[in-house]
Amino acid sequence: MRALATFVEITTYIRACRDPKDDKILELAVSGKASVVLSGDNDLLSMGSFRGIPILRAAQFLAG
Repeated sequence: MRALATFVEITTYIRACRDPKDDKILELAVSGKASVVLSGDNDLLSMGSFRGIPILRAAQFLAG
């Protein structure tokens, strides 16, 4: 897996999600310049997007 992985250094600390435990996902997405966050977590999904990064269910993403 290491050969396929991209390691991301967290450069931006975020406190924005209604569940503070999920802020680390947003930090990773922003620091890693993600184009989308795939999640089944309702706290993240309720945000819709964060800093221009859409937060979608996997099925939504695959549906296009």
